[in-house]
This record gives sequence, C-alpha cells and structure tokens, in this order.
Amino acid sequence: MRKILIAAVLLAACGTTDPTPPAPTISEPPSCAGKSGCITTVLGYGANELPTQEGSIGWKTPMSTPLDMVVGPDNKLYYLDWNNHMLRVWDPKSGQTKTIAGTGEIGDLGGGGPAVKARLNHPTDVAFAADGSLLLASWHNSKIKKIDFSTGKLTDVCGTGGRNFGGDGGPAAKAVLDLPSAIALDAKGTIYITDQANMRIRVVDASDKISTWLGDHWVTDTGKKEGVPKTDDKGRYLDCKGIPQADAEKYQLVPSAAPDGTPGFKRALNPANKEFQVSLPLPNKCPAFSGDGGPVKEAAIGLQFSQSAIPNGKIAIDRDADVLYLADSANNRIRKVDLKTGVITTAAGNGQLGYAGDNGPAVDASFNMPVDLDLMVDGSLVVADTFNNCIRKIDKSGKITTFAGTCSKKGGFGGDGGLATAAKLKHPYGVHVDKKTGRVYIADTQNNRIRAVEP
Repeated sequence: MRKILIAAVLLAACGTTDPTPPAPTISEPPSCAGKSGCITTVLGYGANELPTQEGSIGWKTPMSTPLDMVVGPDNKLYYLDWNNHMLRVWDPKSGQTKTIAGTGEIGDLGGGGPAVKARLNHPTDVAFAADGSLLLASWHNSKIKKIDFSTGKLTDVCGTGGRNFGGDGGPAAKAVLDLPSAIALDAKGTIYITDQANMRIRVVDASDKISTWLGDHWVTDTGKKEGVPKTDDKGRYLDCKGIPQADAEKYQLVPSAAPDGTPGFKRALNPANKEFQVSLPLPNKCPAFSGDGGPVKEAAIGLQFSQSAIPNGKIAIDRDADVLYLADSANNRIRKVDLKTGVITTAAGNGQLGYAGDNGPAVDASFNMPVDLDLMVDGSLVVADTFNNCIRKIDKSGKITTFAGTCSKKGGFGGDGGLATAAKLKHPYGVHVDKKTGRVYIADTQNNRIRAVEP
C-alpha cells in the first residue's frame, strides 16, 4: 500500500494525468552498436513491477520508477530501482541483472547485516568511494548508508533517521538529515550531501565531522540562525510567505528540543500554555535564490521539501577542475561552485520555468525542474531537464543544446535505435556518464526503463 501511495505522489508531482497504459510487450530493443548519438533501452521494458528473477537479461527486467545509476570500478552499472526500494546491478557483458541491496519491502531494517536482506525506503543516489565501497542516499530513511563489497554488509554512516536538522560540528552518524537526495565525493574524499528538505548542502570531512557548506539560512527575525522564529503581532508563527501556519490560531511555539538533542520548538496551547509532546524542526526551510558571485556559505538555493516533494538537487563534482555543480531545481538553474575559492555562480538557467534557449548561452536558457546532472568526458555538462522530458547539454563554451529527447511538456516513449535527439522520454530523473567509454545513461523514469546514448 505504501509503495502504491508513493508512486501516486510521484506521478502527481510530475503533473501527469495519463490513463493507465496497456501492458507493455516484451521485445528486444534495437541495437545501437557502432551508431554514434544513437539511443536504445538497456534495462526494462516499460512494466512497473518488482523484479523477481535474478540473472535476467537487462531488457527483460522490470522495474519501478528507476531514479539514478553509476558505473562502478568493475564497469558494471549500479542502478536504483526507486519504488522497489532496491539497488541492483547490470553487467553489460553478460546482459544480466541482480540485486545488491533491498528486498523490495519498504522499511529501514538490516543495518549491519547483509545488504540483500535489508529494507530500504526510496534510495535516490549512489556514489563509489575511493576504497571501492558504495555510498547510498536513502531518501525517506533520511540516512546515508554504505555497502562494503568485501563483506556484503550494509551500514548507516550518516543520519539518525529522524527527519529534522541537527548535528553540525559532531559525528556524521549522529547528524539529523531531512530527505538527503544526493551524494558526491571530491578528490580528497570529502562527502557532499544534498540535505534536500533542509535546503542545504552538508559535508562530511575526513575526520567524520559534519557541517553545513551551503544554505545556512533560517526563517528568523534576523535571517540568521541566532534569531528567533518570525511571528506576527499575535505571536503566531509565520511561514516562508509571511502567512500564519495552519494551526496558528490554536497554537504558539515555545523553545524545545527533540529526544536526540536537535533544537526545535514545541507547540503550546493558548491560553493555558499546555505543552504538546510534539517537537517541530527549527524553521529553516524557505527556498530562495541568492549568493552569486560571493562565498558559497552565504548562498541560498531552492529545493522541494513538502510531503509531495520529488527527489531533486543532485550534485556532480569535476575533480580535475575542482568544481561542484548543483541542480538548483526549484530555481530552474544550474549553479557552480569553485571549490578552490568557494565562490558560487550560475552556470545555466535564467530562473524562468519553461523550455527555451537552445543554441544560445546556457545562462539565458529556461528549464522545467532540472533534477540531475553529470560531466561528459570532454568537460561538457548533461542535465536531466525532467519536466521538459529531455536531456540538455552545456558545452565548455557555455552553449546549451538538446542532447536527448524532444523537449516539451508532453512526454512519451519512442526512438530506440535512432538518434537520441529524435527520441521520446518521460520525466527522466537521472543521467550518468561512463567516463571510460563516454556512454550516457538516462533513467527514463516514467517509462520504467534505463536507456543509453552511444558516444
């Protein structure tokens, strides 16, 4: 029941009202061998189902809203079967798939035990560490997990599982995250985490200490974390738009803390001031756009954080240039941070919702919820322009073009065996480049497929 509800939320968030499609036909997709710029399906056949057969051929393997993938040191493709709560792997040589983590059941069980027997809750991102282990952003678990391939065990390495904000300055395992959607590692092994619902990027350094790197903004009377929550003349807590929250007529806020020590507030009943045993997060969830040309620590970003939020705010690091790229999704921009100077700028997007700008400067282009991004072998950037149903490309000169799909509000499926720019996609949530081969993988999420574009 939980899986069905989440799938419905994702579909609603994507803005689709399509009727239930007919059952897909299982047939081998056309080959793209030797055809540069050609797209084809490598995993899935459109069925929204739980994979039950280990070792099945990729295009015969069903999935449920695939979200992200990464090519591992072994040249295999590790992909997230998001609504099946699984991490799976595909071997391009044999064509076979198998499960690495998750049972298909939703939950947060099995930490410290075999990854294949663990329960996950909508994992959204994966990244390999220098030691060959794999880090997993488990979105609804509000944790970062780790798979040790030498033992096959899954452990929690960041986050208590509480959906809140806390822990800066302390060990990563005791930190409190809220919908961590993305992870990336720089050349020094520093872990960058998009703490989506907290509207921040946080970092875990070599000593395992966590801190906020971007987005240290609070909804207070001073705009700084040492302020107090904004209220009106009646003492009612105000939301990001200055409007009293839904129960403001009945409740006021008093300083408190969660059981794990996270600072927050409890609601107190007026006029008796009777405290309810409910701890609310310190209000720090107002999306904004600011900071370009200045230090990253003073910048603000816009990410979704409501109950109907979708995973967004993915990040990628160019280790050669020492630059971090961020999908500033709700701002419809791609931001860029020079890791040497700490200065943030906009690399693409004018902030306007829509589709425009191809063949011109990327900073003048319009996007419709860019969710994911990755670097190509030549230093260009590919962006999953999710609700435009296409993949955009930003070359090193700053020019933007369409790389795959036909950008429009209406998605679809088609084009396997032909040019990627003529294909149809439906809400692609993920894009990843195989740095050894130049092959570009696309999570064609609402088509329940993973597709590949040949270099």
